[in-house]
Amino acid sequence: MDDSLAPLVGALGGLAALLLLASVAARSSALLPWAMAAAGAEYATFLVVRETTVDAAAPLYAAGLLVVAELAYWSLERGVPSDGDALVGRRLSLVAAVALAAGGIGGMVLTIAELSVSGGLGLELLGVAAAVGVLAIVGALARRV
Repeated sequence: MDDSLAPLVGALGGLAALLLLASVAARSSALLPWAMAAAGAEYATFLVVRETTVDAAAPLYAAGLLVVAELAYWSLERGVPSDGDALVGRRLSLVAAVALAAGGIGGMVLTIAELSVSGGLGLELLGVAAAVGVLAIVGALARRV
């Protein structure tokens, strides 16, 4: 275990919490991306301290970051209309569904990454092409929205 970086984990976590608190208190979204980046950096540093690159809890951590970011941005929005109870329920359901999907997809990717496949260069090139294709589809869908 690399104990020299252990204090950095706590410092990054504290920085993430401080930035999140400052952003919500100031009712400004300017610091929220930095808070999420600091939380991600904390987790990455934690993995370095543990001297491991794969953590079974990574999908849960990612889903948790997604929920925290969504709720933080939601807290900065203006008031919901008076008939907002149904709207709030739908939005909470959507946040939960997205978090479950993100955790599930992350778990699937982690599981696939752990599989030992000896397919050679051809299979690796196919994987790279598939990844580029997925990014192209996501980019095209993002432009539509």
